[in-house]
Amino acid sequence: MVILFQIFAAVVLFFLINTIGRFAPVESRYYQITSFLETDEAPAFNFSFRILTPVVFIILISTLLYQLKLDAYVKDIYWVSIYYVTFRALFNLIIDRAYLINWKKQVFYAFCIVLATYVIYEKLIIKKENLMPNFSDISNELWIIILIFLYNLVNKIQLSENGAEKRKLRYIKHTLSNLKNKYSTIISSRTDIIRLEQIIYAIMLHENFNRPKAFRLLEYVKSKFSKNPVSLGIMQVKSDGFINDLQSVEKGIEILIKEVDLLFPKFKEEYGKLNGAYEIEYLEQSYQAKLIRAYNHCDDYAYDIIELADYINEKFYMNNPVYRILFGNYIEAQGT
Repeated sequence: MVILFQIFAAVVLFFLINTIGRFAPVESRYYQITSFLETDEAPAFNFSFRILTPVVFIILISTLLYQLKLDAYVKDIYWVSIYYVTFRALFNLIIDRAYLINWKKQVFYAFCIVLATYVIYEKLIIKKENLMPNFSDISNELWIIILIFLYNLVNKIQLSENGAEKRKLRYIKHTLSNLKNKYSTIISSRTDIIRLEQIIYAIMLHENFNRPKAFRLLEYVKSKFSKNPVSLGIMQVKSDGFINDLQSVEKGIEILIKEVDLLFPKFKEEYGKLNGAYEIEYLEQSYQAKLIRAYNHCDDYAYDIIELADYINEKFYMNNPVYRILFGNYIEAQGT
């Protein structure tokens, strides 16, 4: 019973930290893959947040258990931190984030968390009377001031993002390779426009990142009991009935191609009125955004997909500027 309580507390701690950290994996909103690339602008805060939050959580839980006369549940409560770091690692593996995670840093964090909670347990929590704060000694206050000063000093340090860039590239390279192995035949049979291909892969990458296989399985279960259309598959296509990843790709491509056909006459009309290269490029980007917004009615989504498609073009298509053109090449492909 005690072990089950500790595991439950570890899971609660995991989602609590994710919620406080504004990265709750159970939310329905989307996240950019590039969010993993942001520079760590507050290393002291991030370190203290990751390490001290589990410690504070365990102290508060222990205090509550003591108050409820459940002293038996406090015994070896530092195991909550062990279950917590284990659950976090497994969760990242399940949702296919392994290539994005800095595992050396995560192992270091895990070691610090477990060590800190164990020390706090042995020195403080194990004796009920120790949990109440004591500031009778002025040296305690002095050390608090010193720690605050050091915290602010270290927090001004900015860490390099090179490691995050490498992990991002490794993740996209690995995932894109898998997607091409599974769906390149379908995509190439439906379009020979490279930019449309890049957008299709960008959508799959983005959706797979936000709705990994484990989440999509839950959506499949949900669809069985829902009377309303549910977004399903790796391209998150709304459907009244069950569709698998392959079917979602087929339907997703069909939606995009139909929308290109609808937008093309308007693009062609505006294209004929332009002369400057800058104006043509702006028009191209504008219509690509319209295409993606037709697929998912969200401005941020369109921006994310275009940014990801550009990244794919840069890293895997020799950064060829011609490959960033969709509607312009569509004109050429139709011989108009």
